[in-house]
Amino acid sequence: MDPSDRGLPKRSHCNIGRCVGRLFGPSGFRVYKKLSDLTDPGPTKTWAFLDEREDSVNDGEFVVGMFGYPDQPQQWMMVDYPASYHNAAGGFSFADGHSEIKKWKDGRTMPRLRPGQGLALNVPSPRNQDVFWMMERSTRKVGGR
Repeated sequence: MDPSDRGLPKRSHCNIGRCVGRLFGPSGFRVYKKLSDLTDPGPTKTWAFLDEREDSVNDGEFVVGMFGYPDQPQQWMMVDYPASYHNAAGGFSFADGHSEIKKWKDGRTMPRLRPGQGLALNVPSPRNQDVFWMMERSTRKVGGR
């Protein structure tokens, strides 16, 4: 392991060794490769770990698609689904070490769990404020909003 990679998990837009491609959203977003890269939105607003739904797990990372961020809500998508096991809420840990339990507001963020069955991913979720909440805490466009 390269020492400069320590402390950063594999996740979309904070992904070590992979570039952000069209599959996960438009180009032009920051990719955080080391802790000193976490300047925007900053460590207090950049998630590092989270609870992912069991039927959403399909690879070694959690993807927040940045489609339509910030001002084209008709393009927002749910690529991977966060867990909602904690009374319709999921746990997030941030790069600065604090954690939060996020109560989900949109039912599309919490589709019915069907044990043993995979969940459809990369689903359009226009105007879903939960998607926006995750986008706000994932990355920023290079050069500003």
